[in-house]
Amino acid sequence: MTSLDDCTLDTCSISQSYYGYQPNLGIDIFFIIVYVAILAQCLFIAIKRRAWLSYTICILIGATLELIGFVFRTYGHARPFVRIGWIIQYSFITFAPVFMTAAIYVCLGRIADYLGRGKFNINPRLYPRVFIPGDAFALLVQASGGGVSFNEKVDPNGGVSTGQSIIIAGLALQVVSLVVFFVLFIGVIWPTDLFFARRPVKLDRDDRRVRTFVVALSVAIILIVGRSAFRVDEFSQGIFGTVGHNEVLFVVFDGFPVAIATSLMVVFHPVYMLPTTPRANKFVGQELRVLTEEQ
Repeated sequence: MTSLDDCTLDTCSISQSYYGYQPNLGIDIFFIIVYVAILAQCLFIAIKRRAWLSYTICILIGATLELIGFVFRTYGHARPFVRIGWIIQYSFITFAPVFMTAAIYVCLGRIADYLGRGKFNINPRLYPRVFIPGDAFALLVQASGGGVSFNEKVDPNGGVSTGQSIIIAGLALQVVSLVVFFVLFIGVIWPTDLFFARRPVKLDRDDRRVRTFVVALSVAIILIVGRSAFRVDEFSQGIFGTVGHNEVLFVVFDGFPVAIATSLMVVFHPVYMLPTTPRANKFVGQELRVLTEEQ
């Protein structure tokens, strides 16, 4: 049997490649354009506004990894039998959302500063101090799994390797962390009248911006959780299983969810959406103060 390293599109079937298919050049170029635009906007915000740098830098890193991953997928379109190109695109696209979630974790403390501590009465400063190290640990687990996988003999016939099992553990940690975070996130939002008014309430401009940001962030969290769950399922079958070798599933459940989530986080960047000063005087307990119609 011909070694994959010696294969070309002329000598071997594309189903024998590491991808199991020939990556679609058009869709990969589309994602490259999306992430170039995201990077450009993040750089503009970082240079022009010089605020929320930790949030912006996290997205910059994540978007850069996604960009590199899709650049290597375009390389894989022409050379789908080259192992190093396949490893780079797979690893970078797998790890990138960890940085998006780190950016999300930065936000809840500031939202709680504005709305109040919510149902669980947690100090807003604790959210990033707990969840970001947890996110970093999930990244380290995934990266260590990627390192083990890099040195393992690739078996295109399928099966879950040791490295893949470690990556599954890292992805599972990320999913659990995001789900717990989302529960706490809802605990901060629920007691307020931003969405469920218990009496007629007139929201001011800051309130409406925060409400829009909360919706955008919620959608981003749900998309990333769904994407991570898809990756756990993919790795549990082995990356050369039916899910791993299905480009449509990759695009629908990984490519688009992460691109949409990242785009939402940039379009509705907290530098535009979250107030820079505390607004506790607008609340009584956890409810918005009713504003007079004259205002």
